[in-house]
Amino acid sequence: MMIRRIVLCFIPLMIGPAILADSWSPITVVNAPTPRAAHSTIFTRIDGTDQMIVWGGQDSPMVPFADTGARWKRSSNVWTATTTTNAPSGREGQPAVWTGHEMILWGGDDGINFLNTGGRYDTVTDTWRSTSLTGAPAGRFGHSFIWTGDRLIVWGGAVGFGGDVNTGALYDPVTDSWSPTTTVGAPSARDGQASIWTGSQMLVWGGISLGNYVNDGALYDPRTDTWTAISTTNAPSPRLFFASGWDATNLFIWGGVNSSFRPLANGKLYNTRTGVWRTISRTNAPTPRLGATCVWSGNAFIVWGGSDAAGNPIGTGAKYDPVANTWTTMTTTGAPAPRSSHTAIWDGSRMIVWGGSGECCNNWFNDGFAYTP
Repeated sequence: MMIRRIVLCFIPLMIGPAILADSWSPITVVNAPTPRAAHSTIFTRIDGTDQMIVWGGQDSPMVPFADTGARWKRSSNVWTATTTTNAPSGREGQPAVWTGHEMILWGGDDGINFLNTGGRYDTVTDTWRSTSLTGAPAGRFGHSFIWTGDRLIVWGGAVGFGGDVNTGALYDPVTDSWSPTTTVGAPSARDGQASIWTGSQMLVWGGISLGNYVNDGALYDPRTDTWTAISTTNAPSPRLFFASGWDATNLFIWGGVNSSFRPLANGKLYNTRTGVWRTISRTNAPTPRLGATCVWSGNAFIVWGGSDAAGNPIGTGAKYDPVANTWTTMTTTGAPAPRSSHTAIWDGSRMIVWGGSGECCNNWFNDGFAYTP
């Protein structure tokens, strides 16, 4: 299974040798988590400390699901293991968010069950506490998982193999309580959809609905518990395993596979202010692929990695400028080994790629690389 997931760009004050643009550099593997794929990764900034947290995922074909993780501190390039005391059970495909003081993750699967449990990790005290089961949604995978600033939104996803839902719930971490979201006006049941927070509403688009690829979407307002459909005029063709991102105005959709499982190399931008879809240029775009990651750098969407239709991993990428509607190819010098089911985050000035699998999932990675655009 594969997983999917606004950081402002700043120019760091450099002391010592300059960091070259369009360059890759490795991060340490000393004390890094074990090799894994389909894990959670988030970037945190608290008390002036920048950290990346990696947790869970499938950590080998023989020992499939991890309940372990670690924090990577950017300033010192050092890994520190996260405690396993009271940690959630091992799983893959669980989304995670950073609330400003803790990481919350929920759902995913353990190879047998789709889970409705979750955990809250405090980076300062290195402690876990569980999310309430009272009123929690049914266990699921491939769901939307959005932090609004004070609450979490869980919506959609697969509750069993082949069974999708259009139900969800709001989670309040202050009261550790759940309340259901309305299904009135909600999109059709689905999983694998793109999900972003516009600043006032959750936008979901696409995915697979009970076996059918879909290309519609809607906005959900948690204040009023209402759904509003978005335009399908000039929308991207139905697809799954596509890259998605958000630049404070536009939802970015690119690549993925069509219903014939043919990889795509096209996409669209949805402007949430005008409600209009715009076609993305294909000139110098990345090669067709599924499962690529995407981050917003502050001026470009960076698309990297993924795999072809045969499952062969890809180690190339490109940067898309939504203002100029142009692509710029990324260097491959010093780049990570080709991979899919990896994660990518933006740390304020660089994209950090970590983990994943390669060679049709026969090898697993626990290395990471920083890309300076």
